[in-house]
Amino acid sequence: MTFKYTALACSLATTLALTACGNDDKTTTATDNATPATSDKTLTVVTPWEITNADPSTSGFVYQRMGIGETLVDVDEAGAIIPALAEKWETADNGKTWVFTLRDDVKFHDGTPMTAKEVVNSLTLALNKPTALESANIELIKAVDDKTVEFTLAEPLTTLPSYLTHATAIILAPASFDDKGQATKIIGTGAYRADKVEPPQKIEQSAYADYWGQKAHINRINYLANSRSETRTLLVESGDDHLVYTLDSASLKRLQNNSDLQVATQTLARTIAIKMNIANPLFADKTTRQALSDAIDREAIAKSVLRIGDAGAYELLPPMFGGWQAGVAKSTPDYPAIKAKLLANGFTEGANGVLQKDGKPFTISLITFSDRPELPLIATALQDQWRKIGVDLQVNITNSSEIPKAHQDGSLQMALYARNYGNTPDPLASLQSDLSPQGSDWGVMNYQNPTLTQALHDIATTADDVKRDELKKQVATILADERPLIPVVYYQQSASAHKSLQGLTLDPFERKYNLNQLKW
Repeated sequence: MTFKYTALACSLATTLALTACGNDDKTTTATDNATPATSDKTLTVVTPWEITNADPSTSGFVYQRMGIGETLVDVDEAGAIIPALAEKWETADNGKTWVFTLRDDVKFHDGTPMTAKEVVNSLTLALNKPTALESANIELIKAVDDKTVEFTLAEPLTTLPSYLTHATAIILAPASFDDKGQATKIIGTGAYRADKVEPPQKIEQSAYADYWGQKAHINRINYLANSRSETRTLLVESGDDHLVYTLDSASLKRLQNNSDLQVATQTLARTIAIKMNIANPLFADKTTRQALSDAIDREAIAKSVLRIGDAGAYELLPPMFGGWQAGVAKSTPDYPAIKAKLLANGFTEGANGVLQKDGKPFTISLITFSDRPELPLIATALQDQWRKIGVDLQVNITNSSEIPKAHQDGSLQMALYARNYGNTPDPLASLQSDLSPQGSDWGVMNYQNPTLTQALHDIATTADDVKRDELKKQVATILADERPLIPVVYYQQSASAHKSLQGLTLDPFERKYNLNQLKW
C-alpha cells in the first residue's frame, strides 16, 4: 500500500500560518455591512475539501455549505423540500411546466436586488455546465415578471424542485460572471458573503447584514481545506476558534475524551461503495461481482473502522430514502462457500492461495484516497477479507481526482469512494447520472441495463405515486442482483469544536453547516 503524505508537522505549521493570517487580516470588503458579532474572534471551519475555482459546477458545494450561495428551494432535515429564494411554486402539464415565485426581500452581496432576470441568467449559465440540471431536460427558463420564473421541460419531470436544490444551481449575481459566462467571483445571497477566495485552500467571509433570513451571530468565518485528519484534530485541540469536520475513528475517540470539546456525529445520505470496470473479464460475470460483495463483512468494517454499529450497506441507497430498497437481508460471509462458488464458475486454485482464470491470477488494483480518512482503512479490511476467497487486492492510496481520470482513460479496474446521494433530496438525479448507459465518473463503468434505464426514466415522468414506488423497487432489485456498484457501509459525518461554541448541528444531506446558527 502506498501512502503519499507530507510531514504532519509541516502540514500543521502551514495550516496554522494560514489560520493566523486570516485572524490578523482586518481588511475586508464587507465591514460596513457586517452583522454585529457576538465576539471579535474569527471562527475557522476546517474540512478536507479543496476549492477548485469560483464556478458552482466545481466548487458550489463548498459555497453552499458555508452559507454563501443559496438555491431556489431548500431541504429540511427530513428530506422535505422547503422554500428558500423562491417562496412558492406550482406545476402544470403533469410536470412539464413549473412556475416559481421569488421572495421580494432578497439582495445579492453586492447590494443589488435579486429578480427573476438574475435568476434566469444564473441558471441558464448553469445549464451549460456539468450540473444536476443537465438531466432535467430543461428547454427554457424565462422571467415572466420580476418575481416569477418559469421552466419549460422537454418532457414531464415530477421532481424538478429536487434538482433545483443542488449546489450547482446556486443563484449568483450577474457581476459574478465575465463576458463569456464564466464565474470569476462568488456574489451570492446567503447569510455570509465571500470577501476573499484563495483556491485551493481558503475563503474569508463575513456576516451579511442585509440577509433575508436568520442573520449570523459570528461576524467573521474562515474556511480552510486540509486533507490530514490528524492536522484537523490538532487544530481543534489548539484553541476555541476552530470547527473541524470529517475525522478518522482514532481522532474521533480522542476528541470525545477531551472534556473541553464537543463532538457531533450524524449518519448521512452517503454510501461508501466500490465501482468496477465491468468490461474487465474479471468483473463481466455478475456471479463474480456477487461473490466479491458477499465476501465483505460489512458489520465488522462498520464497528472496527467507523466505530459505529448498524451501518453495513447491503443496498446502494441508505434507508432514509424510503422506497428505494429491495429488502436485502443482513449477512455474515461464509468464505469457504463463496470461494467454492468462484471455483464452480471457472476459477482454479493458483499459487499462494490466489485464484486464477485462463492462467491469470485474480489480482485486482483498487484506488482510493485519504481525504476521507476511513477509506484507506476500509480498503485494508477488504484486502484481508477478499484474501480469504483467493482474491489478491492491491491498494493504491492516491488523490480523489484519479478516480474520474482513470474512468475517463479506461485504465480503472476498481475504486473505493464515498458517494453522496443526498445532493438532492430525491436520489433520482444522482442515480440517473451514476447509472447512465454512458457511465459516470462516480458511478458505473461499462455497464448497461435497458430495463434499469427505462425504469429511471419512468420514475421521473410519472405522477402516479403507486407506479413510482413499484419502479423504485424494480431499480433497487436490479442493483441488488447485478451489483454494478457494490455498497460497503453507510457514511457517518463527524465534527468537533470547543464547548463554548453553541448551536453546532449536522445536516444529514450535507448541504449546509448552519453557520448562521452558531454563537459563542
